[in-house]
Amino acid sequence: MSIQDPITAYWSRWAGEYDAQQTARARAEGAEDVWRTVWAEGLRAEPGGAPLEVLDVGTGSGNAAITIAGLGHRVIGIDLAPGMLDAARAKGSPVRFLPGDAVDPPLPAGSLDAIVSRYVLWTLRDAPAALAAWHRLLRPGGIVVAVDSAWFPDGADVGDGLEGARREDFRSAYAGGALPELALAPGDPEQVMAAFRAAGFTEVMADPLPAVLELDWRNGVSPGHRPQMQMRYRAVKG
Repeated sequence: MSIQDPITAYWSRWAGEYDAQQTARARAEGAEDVWRTVWAEGLRAEPGGAPLEVLDVGTGSGNAAITIAGLGHRVIGIDLAPGMLDAARAKGSPVRFLPGDAVDPPLPAGSLDAIVSRYVLWTLRDAPAALAAWHRLLRPGGIVVAVDSAWFPDGADVGDGLEGARREDFRSAYAGGALPELALAPGDPEQVMAAFRAAGFTEVMADPLPAVLELDWRNGVSPGHRPQMQMRYRAVKG
């Protein structure tokens, strides 16, 4: 059994609860404007230009993909967790939600202008393979925009802050052999940027997102988390 199997099972089983929490936060005052800005500034599309062809890897219940589609782009969201895809499709957006692996997305090489992710880098089971695949799928000049944070900088108690069955499921998915295999789980920005460069990306940068941190302090965070600075990584296929 791959380490991916219990991870996928966890996210599928808890998709409904996760989506309810994420959707409530997305509807909080000011959240929509903040996240539209995060993605618009990262994508840097030409004003009035053609829509970008965007892939959201590990789309989950689709909130980031839907926000980006609302900026006028054509978006596909992929995820391995059937429960997450069900939750995303139930929102009735123009985004196409398809089964697919963030480590090896099922799209043709050179077919995308941008690849985005939110809270996915840390849980990639093979980060070098994933970033190499993303590089391959992009057209020359294409970009990756990825938002994440240092969720486990010190190998924190896995599942700390969750309760009951969800905590036990999280530990089953990530404790033991899984977490050490997730190279970007510590979330160190220098490490993340080095991984992008190793995959062939240029113009790699990491921008802190204080507006997102302010939202989290004001509106709260998901169980198992605390308000902390998130980073927006941006990398270009030269």
